[in-house]
Amino acid sequence: MLMKQTILYLPAQIAGPLFQFLAAMVWTFWLSPDAYGVLFYVMAMQELAFVLCLAWLSHYTLRFAGTFSTQSEREKYQQVENATLMVSSVLQIIVCVLSLALQGIPLTTSMIGATVLYVVTRSVTNYLAERARAGGQIALYTVAQTLGPVVGFGFAFLLVVFVRPQPDLALLGFALAHILGLLALWNGMGLRLTFARPDVAILKKALVFGVPLVVAGVIAWVSANGIRNIVQFEGGHEAVGLVSVGWALGQRLASFVAMLVTAAAFPLAVRYLREGAREKALHQLSLNGALLFALLAPATGGLMMILHPAVAVMIARPFQEVTLSVLPLAAFGGALRNLRIHTTDQVFMLFERTDLCVIASMIEAVVTVAACILGMRWGGLTGAVAGCVIGFIVGALFSFFYAVMRFGLRVLWGSVLRISLATALMMMVLWFLPEQRLAPHPVAQIILSLVLGGAVYGLALLALFPDALGGLRIKLNALRRREA
Repeated sequence: MLMKQTILYLPAQIAGPLFQFLAAMVWTFWLSPDAYGVLFYVMAMQELAFVLCLAWLSHYTLRFAGTFSTQSEREKYQQVENATLMVSSVLQIIVCVLSLALQGIPLTTSMIGATVLYVVTRSVTNYLAERARAGGQIALYTVAQTLGPVVGFGFAFLLVVFVRPQPDLALLGFALAHILGLLALWNGMGLRLTFARPDVAILKKALVFGVPLVVAGVIAWVSANGIRNIVQFEGGHEAVGLVSVGWALGQRLASFVAMLVTAAAFPLAVRYLREGAREKALHQLSLNGALLFALLAPATGGLMMILHPAVAVMIARPFQEVTLSVLPLAAFGGALRNLRIHTTDQVFMLFERTDLCVIASMIEAVVTVAACILGMRWGGLTGAVAGCVIGFIVGALFSFFYAVMRFGLRVLWGSVLRISLATALMMMVLWFLPEQRLAPHPVAQIILSLVLGGAVYGLALLALFPDALGGLRIKLNALRRREA
């Protein structure tokens, strides 16, 4: 069931994050470090605005929308939804203006307008994506997840290249694509704009469930994006732009890999728990954690093996030196953080203990900020990133320990060990076979290293997981018999 659902969600999980990953590299060739820093600050600020103003309803929707069985319940829920969307849009506009002013970004009409339009449309699109996911509307979820990053990047790129290379035009391009997506989503979901008073019972339940997750989200945002504020305070927007390339690429690589397998797992676990199968629900999250590790481990290890040719080809020269030192740390930290978010945090959400998400995020954030400040002063930009990674390690250790000891989450240590061995073998092969012996050109080196590394890892997994290989043989034999 998990594999089937994962495959159905796969287009949405690949296209959007992949283009975000590519955009982080492309902008280095068209934007100055200062402009790059402003653009990625606004993108990070949008995430904070969403968490503050709308995430509480998004979490409630993902967990409980499937329980509304009657038309009356669905109508009451939509009244809460419409009221929240309208109020949150106003609040996000205020957050936008205050954030720009606090960071010393020029408050021009174009910058304010583009920022507001981008933040509000992006946040509503994110919410509707989770609504579609909760309702099993995979096609609409795909639209929500891909139109902004893919089409929006196309619009933004054209405006930056042919009009002027400034962050406000890039934001405007993304916002235009979000507007198109919202029109399609609103129509496809059959939503109606109402101004009725929201149902108090649903609103109260949504707030009780969602507000702790909002607190956790704000704290988590500090962990993931506080580095930009710390670096900006110490070195200005140019330093933010320089560190943001490696930081964004590392974090988005981990998020991209994680989203390949996580979209389908939590709804399945919720379904099992609703049916009274507690152990089955926990096992579903354990399987998802092992599958996630099987993707994150080789992705992070493989990145370290192709780091120098990849940065030389894909990153503009002014950003390369800092990216080389920052990217491996950011990728490792992002992998740890995504393992926590998509495994143990989902255990806490499954059993409606969202307060534990807050505690785990708070521990992570406190250590991250303190270590980042110290690291920035002792080791510059690389030290700041290393400090963040220390915080991620501490937060992950606490969260996994509590999920295992309190809720009985079973870590599949045998699978973890075998996946680690396969990853180590892949890295060893690439280490002892320098890129120059594979191909003379960096692009060819990258491609051949990826192909070779993927082949070694895949064969190692098949050898280390003989049961999976046996199952594959059975399916192939059955397919041959049907064809015969």
